Amino acid sequence: MFALVAGPRYGKLRPAPPVSGAFCVSGMTGMAKKPPFPGPAKGPLFKPQSGPPTVGLPPSAFGGPKPTVGLPGGAQGGGFRPGAANAPQNRQAPPPAAGDIIRLLQLGGAHLAAGRLDHAGQAAAHVLKVEPQNPDALHLLGLVALGKGDAAAAEKLIAAAAGLMPRHVNVWVNLGNAQREQGKTDEALIAYRRAEALDPHYGDIFLNRGQLYKETAQYDEAIAEFNRLIALNPKDAGGYMRAAAAATDAGRFRDALDYCHAVLDNVEGTPPPPLLAIIATTHERLGTLDEAVSWAEKALAVAPLNGGALRTWSKASRRLRKGDKTILGELRQRLERVNLTSCPESEARLIYSELAQLCDAMNDVDAAFDYFTKMNDCTKRLPELERADKHRFVDDLDKLIGVYTEDFAASWQPLPPIDVEPGHADAPVFLVGFPRSGTTLLDQILDAHPQVQVFEEQPFLAQVKKSIAGYPLSLATMSEQARAAARDVYWSALRKHGADLEGKTVVNKMPLDIAQAGLIHRVFPEARIIFALRHPADCVLSCFMQDFVPNASMLNFLTLEGSARLYERVMTLWQKYRALLPLKVHEVRYESLIADLRGEVEPALEFLGLPWHEAVSDPAAHALARGTIKTPSYSQVTQPIYSSAADRWRRYEEHMRPVMPILEAHIERFGYSQ
Repeated sequence: MFALVAGPRYGKLRPAPPVSGAFCVSGMTGMAKKPPFPGPAKGPLFKPQSGPPTVGLPPSAFGGPKPTVGLPGGAQGGGFRPGAANAPQNRQAPPPAAGDIIRLLQLGGAHLAAGRLDHAGQAAAHVLKVEPQNPDALHLLGLVALGKGDAAAAEKLIAAAAGLMPRHVNVWVNLGNAQREQGKTDEALIAYRRAEALDPHYGDIFLNRGQLYKETAQYDEAIAEFNRLIALNPKDAGGYMRAAAAATDAGRFRDALDYCHAVLDNVEGTPPPPLLAIIATTHERLGTLDEAVSWAEKALAVAPLNGGALRTWSKASRRLRKGDKTILGELRQRLERVNLTSCPESEARLIYSELAQLCDAMNDVDAAFDYFTKMNDCTKRLPELERADKHRFVDDLDKLIGVYTEDFAASWQPLPPIDVEPGHADAPVFLVGFPRSGTTLLDQILDAHPQVQVFEEQPFLAQVKKSIAGYPLSLATMSEQARAAARDVYWSALRKHGADLEGKTVVNKMPLDIAQAGLIHRVFPEARIIFALRHPADCVLSCFMQDFVPNASMLNFLTLEGSARLYERVMTLWQKYRALLPLKVHEVRYESLIADLRGEVEPALEFLGLPWHEAVSDPAAHALARGTIKTPSYSQVTQPIYSSAADRWRRYEEHMRPVMPILEAHIERFGYSQ
């Protein structure tokens, strides 16, 4: 039913994880990870100068096709030969002569560009034997350390190089990248500003600073940086596509489409399949499903194995003919014909995800579970997650569980009560719960109320936490002035995103902020918390099934056991908060919500001091009009409320059996044992 034209296979369609940074040695740049939308590569460059020698790297270093790096005549026979260190020798080779330094640095740059980090490091080490303060060798060694994941060592080495050649713009960019990898946002911004002062037209400054802002959810700033990149090179697709990715992350899907179409209007050549697929995916997110199918078919006409295009084509097609068992079977057959062993992990995971959803809709439970498992196995192997620490979030939970004792809560220094912040319409509201517990549906319901403004999944509270030195122990001794400063951080972040604090009840929907209920109570004692609750087994299964954007905390959802153990830790901490602190909490149970919306929502509105309004009774219409749903639940909340998701876990009971003991205590505590 769906004709596809054979053609070459292209790269990934979804916006890739943020670029780790530009890798360069005193002259040219390269990308640390595969850039999501590569533009024309800069050629290699080597220009001996009266000052320190320079080694240029192409933008594809450490990602994409291996670059061809030209070496000067005689370089291969100079003072460093790849693999020579492993050859048997009767005597130690003498250190390189001064005349070999340039050739060694260029050869080291070529190794770095090709991903041969050990060889690149050996070349730098040979140079440093002769010239211990050679800035290019220090820089090169720093880039090797960054490529190996040791950003702290990279920062020290590149900072030393920057001190020796402070007028090299790319060294400051790379220093910023090493700091960014460590989460040193303020330091990285200073380094990027130093680079900009040297050369305000150096595009990699805006690329990497934009990526920093994107990674820290400062999307307006990220888009502004990418706009500067576009202004520098309006014929290069890269700036447009990075701006589109930032707009997508911000939930501004129509803006993302505008940037994609700007590529079609301004960049010469045949539109690349990834661009066409992103346009298709964005239309599917917006619910314009016919457009989504059309653009996906354009991508598949030239790249029939493109995972994102295939998934969008299938997903939009089944949404157009919801409940049609025939189309489900045809789509499944089409996707099962794809040889996924020949696809990159980033492509295969998308197709496994869609196959799993098709099998689930067809009630082929065992096949669905198998495909969900394969999807998650592919995600585990993504290169960008190699250094991600899935234990960090769980370790933070364990730390908080240990800190919050009766003695700790009793030690809190009394602070004056607060009713409502002067000038504000209402006290702050936090919508929390475990992921996949109905928070997105509640978000749409509440935001439909004319007196409510909901902000979806923004790290506002994370900024507050970061501003408090010594958190969490310092909460006990927090002064009134420190509390006021922390509150100002929150208000400023909200205003920056357009919050109408003076006119509306502002709701911050971030499910896993449930782990920061103690912080909420200490800084915002007047705050009200809406706790979204769903059967623990359904939450855990749904998280395992969900193709979340990969990050360290979401790695816990790649196995049922990991998902269940995370749930257990989160809810154990939540129960501690409830026992120790006088939180103002209203519970909304998902199963009751989908059975009787008004019966469950009206008491929640009363808890917020708001009257019933008929607009909240049609969250699907509001979701379609809003057009900015960022979470994976977008396709569910843009259709009428349905009950099929309740007790979904029972269909997978055999697969869930091994993890049920982990959840048993919380199932009992929340009243789901019957």
